[in-house]
Amino acid sequence: MLKNVGSNWFLMAVTGLATFFLMPFNLHHLGTVQYGIWLVISAQTAYLFLLHLGVPMASVREMTQAIAAGDRQKLNGIIASCSVLYVGFGIAAMVLGLPLLLDFEHHYSVPAELHGSARTAFVIALLQIGIGFLANMPFAILSAYQAFVVKNALQSAAIIFRVIVNVVLVSIDPDLSMVAISLVGLTIFEMVVGWAYVLKTYPDVRPRLADFKVETLRSIVRFSIYVFLLALGSQLAFQTSAIIIGRWMSATDVVTFGVPNSLMIILVQFVGGISSVMMPVATFLHTREEMPELRAVLYKWTKIALALSWCAGVFLLVFGPAFMAFWIKQAYDPEAGYVLRVLMVSYLVLLPVRAVATPLLMGIGDAKWITLATLAAGALNVILSVAWIGPYGLAGMAWATFVPNVLLAFCMVGLVCRAMSIPVRTYLAETMPLPAIGGFAALVVLGWWKAVWGPTDFLGLGVAGLMTLVVCAAIWGGLVLRNDAHVTIPRFSEVLPWRLQW
Repeated sequence: MLKNVGSNWFLMAVTGLATFFLMPFNLHHLGTVQYGIWLVISAQTAYLFLLHLGVPMASVREMTQAIAAGDRQKLNGIIASCSVLYVGFGIAAMVLGLPLLLDFEHHYSVPAELHGSARTAFVIALLQIGIGFLANMPFAILSAYQAFVVKNALQSAAIIFRVIVNVVLVSIDPDLSMVAISLVGLTIFEMVVGWAYVLKTYPDVRPRLADFKVETLRSIVRFSIYVFLLALGSQLAFQTSAIIIGRWMSATDVVTFGVPNSLMIILVQFVGGISSVMMPVATFLHTREEMPELRAVLYKWTKIALALSWCAGVFLLVFGPAFMAFWIKQAYDPEAGYVLRVLMVSYLVLLPVRAVATPLLMGIGDAKWITLATLAAGALNVILSVAWIGPYGLAGMAWATFVPNVLLAFCMVGLVCRAMSIPVRTYLAETMPLPAIGGFAALVVLGWWKAVWGPTDFLGLGVAGLMTLVVCAAIWGGLVLRNDAHVTIPRFSEVLPWRLQW
């Protein structure tokens, strides 16, 4: 499992580096207004991807069970049924996107000279969403086979391909439609390469149209409704800010909020590298009724998620504003630093629980209440955002995300403890006190160092990042996870090459 999660982290690292490079590149070539318009288009069209009704996650669960049982016929029936469904969803997404395009053109402030480019980018984004459904299927198959290393290698190659296409096209013509074209290229690349690898590597995967069965589809859709609502709640919580800010404020404000929010999304995806591996593992252990092992997995990966999110969180709390100022340079607004810190505190509470609790509950089929809680948190985020953006501006938007995140974290703890028959007090006592002490100690050390030498350039921020890793590794290895019952920290001598050991 660690190897698979590690490959997920590698993919997240590639994704983060691509974002780190492409965001300032596109921002500086397109300008703040064009890039802000693109963020609004991305946020609007992203809702259409919810039309998959959670089928990818549900299909992974069903295919994992078929693979474990050695049922080739059922496996191909699931793949064929989902593929037919995806074609329908793709067509529906492109058709339903037209009213969104009309809403975009009538309710958002777009300069007259950018109307044509914005319309073209919107239509291309709809095409990318339509193709994306079928492109996702081979990666769901690889997840069911738990071939995460290959899956993430293929997707990493696709991201690198997208970066190259984006740079070439935007350099030739700095127009936001070029960014949309690069995304379509990424999706087509993923679809072709993904299907080619799956069909070559897995002889059992030979879906035919005749394998399509309505009964199979019904079984998947019954579970996928919960996944759809879960995805909708996440979309409302993480991806709606650009739509609201774009309607009530300006494209420049969209960028000011979008930059720190993009760092949160990268962190969500990075810690979420645990989630995609956790669900099939939970399904496998639950099917075999190995509950003690499943509880051990819960404790172990909660602690690892805490270590990862808090290490990144401490760096962003202390050095985040300086990092953003260096990252996007002239486009940086100091208000983004305040937004970043408010968002970061809420994600420090939410991420460690969300990364493990959600996939575990979905994997064992206990989806109802975690879905409703996530959906309620997303709806509360939208309500508070609309209510607070007028009087409080971007600060109100940040706090509108903070409140639901913290409430959702408490709900998730209760739900996963109930499902695993663990008292909440026992779970919190096992996972929280030492990480809280360690996180505060790291914050004090790094805060002191920032006061002594506030880094602002590439070298200084690089040293700050390295120091954050060293401080967090020392605190977690020497205090938080020392002699831990669930996570084994190797001794320093054990990770050295033999010839360097004394």
